[in-house]
Amino acid sequence: MLQNYFFLNRFLFEAKLLLEDSKIEEIFSQEKSKLVIVVSKNGEEHYLELCVIPGNSYLNIRRNYSRAKKNTMNFFNEVINDKIRSLEIAKDDRIIKIKCAYSEIYFAIRGKFTNVFCIDETDNLLSFKSVDEQILLNMKKEFTQKLFLSGYNQIDISSENTENYFEDIRKKYPILGSEIIKEVKSRLKNDGSDNNSELLIEVLNEIRYSKPCVFIDEKEQEVHIGFENFKSFQLTEKKFFESIIEAVNFLLSKRYYLGDKYSKEKIIRNHLEREIKKVTSKIQNLQGLIERGTKEKEYSKFGQLLLANLGLIKNRMNSIVVDDIFSNGEKVKIDLNPSLSPQKNIDYYFEKSRSEKIAFAKNLQLLENSKKDFERLKNLEDSLAEIKSIKELDDLMKKLKIKQPQESEAKDDLTSKFKQYLIEGKYKVFVGKDSKSNDLLTTRFAKQNDYWFHARGSSGS
Repeated sequence: MLQNYFFLNRFLFEAKLLLEDSKIEEIFSQEKSKLVIVVSKNGEEHYLELCVIPGNSYLNIRRNYSRAKKNTMNFFNEVINDKIRSLEIAKDDRIIKIKCAYSEIYFAIRGKFTNVFCIDETDNLLSFKSVDEQILLNMKKEFTQKLFLSGYNQIDISSENTENYFEDIRKKYPILGSEIIKEVKSRLKNDGSDNNSELLIEVLNEIRYSKPCVFIDEKEQEVHIGFENFKSFQLTEKKFFESIIEAVNFLLSKRYYLGDKYSKEKIIRNHLEREIKKVTSKIQNLQGLIERGTKEKEYSKFGQLLLANLGLIKNRMNSIVVDDIFSNGEKVKIDLNPSLSPQKNIDYYFEKSRSEKIAFAKNLQLLENSKKDFERLKNLEDSLAEIKSIKELDDLMKKLKIKQPQESEAKDDLTSKFKQYLIEGKYKVFVGKDSKSNDLLTTRFAKQNDYWFHARGSSGS
């Protein structure tokens, strides 16, 4: 609905009160898909935000906007200090014209060709997104030939209710858009007694006069904007607003919130799935080791038999056969290490017995701990759906030691500032290119347990 022609028409009515007779202070972008026009009037600033993302373009006015200290770019310097005289919309197209005293700014919503253009006082046409010269010439010609309205567009829809009414009316007025037709269809009765044109007039009047409403379904990550009596959005929550600008700001904020929430939920869920998979594999391995049992008693018996037959053991023997005094005197063969003395071979088996006992007890404890970890992770996975706030998600990410996306991205961005090598296929080596990158490498990139080397006789670390 944000891109719908009649929604934009309604938006401009409110925007006029804030923007007409205001002075353009600056025009900049800090995101490649958004242009911000800063205006002032009566000592108060407003920020007109023009988003050119195909399929998600929108027009918005904000009271506050924080411009970044770097990675921003100024646009259309030729119109700075010009005054906005009027806001208009093309009669038959989604083109918004910001008419100034000496220049004009156009916001054209054209799918993947959505863009912002400016005709300065010398009649030069400039664009926000780069386009070739021929497109600029075509757009300039189109802008000059279009009829623009400063009021509400009253279209004549009093056509007959034919069998293909909606198809016919869309052909006649493409600016109606699919959202309006969908809303009209949602109001049709099953008996076919409706007057389609009357329903269409009803919907258009609601867009023009009724309270804007944001429809929300947090579970399905859906947020839509419409009007108080709209039936085409069957979502779980409705929030009403007195102002269309206020509704748009809430919608964009809610979309950002839900997008951020969904992104963090996905990161946590993927992390938990990986950890559960690791713990499951660990449990299976430990259970296998425990089921195979321990050789503690066998090694202890070998040690005792060797001790009882110490006099028979000669240096450099590979093995010895002795009577098993623990099993009716049966013969038993015991392997020996020829490089060890007889006493050392005895000590070896007693030590192996102790190691087996310790390892088996350790595996039992590890299995118990791993099962507890598994239960803890499964409980966290099950409770994830119940988390309502981003703060709770942030706390959980901190608890699970998951880096926030921007932290990971920041570190990834730093790697491009260093030379990189891989030693033996597993050891990553990062080398500073100059004194500045050396400082970054040492103070921001390196972790506590990393090894740090200084190059002798050469700059770099």
